[in-house]
Amino acid sequence: MSDCTPLVDLQRFPRSDIHIPTDEDNPHQGWACKVTVNGTSEGILKGRKICLKDTICLAKAPCHFGTAVIEDFVPDIDATVVTRILEKGGIIVGKATCEDLSHGAASFTSQNGPVQNPYAHGFSAGGSSSGCGALIGSGEVEMGVGGDQGGSIRIPAALCGIVGLKPTFGLVPYTGVLSSEAALDHIGPMARTVPDTALILQSIAGYDGIDDRQLGAPAPDNLPSYIAATTNLSPLNPLIGIKIGVLKEGFSSSYLAPDVETVVRAAIDRFTSLGATVIDVSVPDHPKATSVMHVVNKLGSSQARLGRANSRRGLYINDFLDKLLPWDQEKWDKVHSFVRGTAISGEYGFTKYPSAYGRAMNLVRKLKDDYDAVLRDVDVLVMPTVPVTARRHAPPGAGPLVCAKTTGLFPQLYLISSDFLLPSRI
Repeated sequence: MSDCTPLVDLQRFPRSDIHIPTDEDNPHQGWACKVTVNGTSEGILKGRKICLKDTICLAKAPCHFGTAVIEDFVPDIDATVVTRILEKGGIIVGKATCEDLSHGAASFTSQNGPVQNPYAHGFSAGGSSSGCGALIGSGEVEMGVGGDQGGSIRIPAALCGIVGLKPTFGLVPYTGVLSSEAALDHIGPMARTVPDTALILQSIAGYDGIDDRQLGAPAPDNLPSYIAATTNLSPLNPLIGIKIGVLKEGFSSSYLAPDVETVVRAAIDRFTSLGATVIDVSVPDHPKATSVMHVVNKLGSSQARLGRANSRRGLYINDFLDKLLPWDQEKWDKVHSFVRGTAISGEYGFTKYPSAYGRAMNLVRKLKDDYDAVLRDVDVLVMPTVPVTARRHAPPGAGPLVCAKTTGLFPQLYLISSDFLLPSRI
């Protein structure tokens, strides 16, 4: 059967110097491949160097998806965000390593090998946008676009000392990006500073007419000025008029390390000195969010990996599915235990509890309403992003239990209930 995909203007935006870097040129293993694609001569990203998580399709450049299961997938499409970056003058300099099939909150599951924390070799850079975190944190690249279904932008940002933003669900088009679970799919900016983060968001956000996740999203020309919101500030009291809610339940777990809480509390005190009003707020069902997220994530992701994520309007990346499917023993043996665990638990869940996914998605609405109620009184919620500092990588060949321990508690209560389509002021 024939197919229909968006055309790529390779004359306007030619690709050059596509290559897999040597270990010497890839000290943090953050690069999946390098490439040079120059954008227009004008625009708000003019001359800025940007990396893309290796789930984002860039025509003519290999897309590894962090896995050994597919070895020769080269997309013939550009994701919407790629076109927008280039039209705004950005320079795409490569694809950043991600974890195996974009699973995992640590950074040791990619086919490239462990991605190293830029501040501590041998320790996690966080996942699954691990390469973006390491490359930006180390200064190898200025900014990037990561992906997030369960913390995969925010965890690497926290562990690598950079800024990461999971935008409001649907604000940034997911067209041309490999999916894990459509109800959780987000892509967003990662950078060293808040203004640079706003700069990327301004460039990539807005309805594209293809992605059905974007119901109600404004057109690119109708976006608010994220750039002005981060630059037109009083030098003495930049947060004057901002009301910050400290989420009580975000600090309630026994897993929260004392040194992490100390640093976060100190940052909150700093907000007050910068002019913000800070109050305590509560969302009693917040601790339940993790369980609901795992139901949606495990069951939904398992279907995506089996090629069953259908019944949606949008761009299907069929060339990728042709490479991934059908599964056989050889492919199964190549993927990390995290991926196998998701596949097994997802299949079991749909068989044993066929209404669990639907019930979880209904609870999403309840949780969203709970956060909306709190956000009527405050502009933003604050809590730790992760409960502990970066952990050491699992040793090569480690079993699933050892790997789970090294991943630790990152996907627990500390992601601002990341996966529940939360409202946002952004």
